[in-house]
Amino acid sequence: MSDQGTTAPHFNVHTVSYEPSPEWGGHKKFLYESPDGARKAGSFKEFGQFTEVMPFDEFIYVVAGSTRVAIQGGETFALVAGDCCYLRKGLSVTFDHAPDFHDVAVLMSYGDDDAPAA
Repeated sequence: MSDQGTTAPHFNVHTVSYEPSPEWGGHKKFLYESPDGARKAGSFKEFGQFTEVMPFDEFIYVVAGSTRVAIQGGETFALVAGDCCYLRKGLSVTFDHAPDFHDVAVLMSYGDDDAPAA
């Protein structure tokens, strides 16, 4: 039996098997998920355009492809392979992912008290 305190989850984002991700369009593979679901890390292959109010803080590192990120009331910018960004819980964000978009992300939820005021 392995000791969770001395192990580190790991995989190669180019060779791991992905599962369908209908909620985001595309495929996903979680590397880690905390028992309470408040912290997750994984790799995502997504495509298409969608808008969401961020339900968590998210750090994104783009592995391949590109996306356009438009923050309601704020800036719009492009991310390409090698770029990263940090999006805060509560932001309304429109993503426009290219067909080959692939990222690694860390999703963190700390409760309602860290959300920006409406």
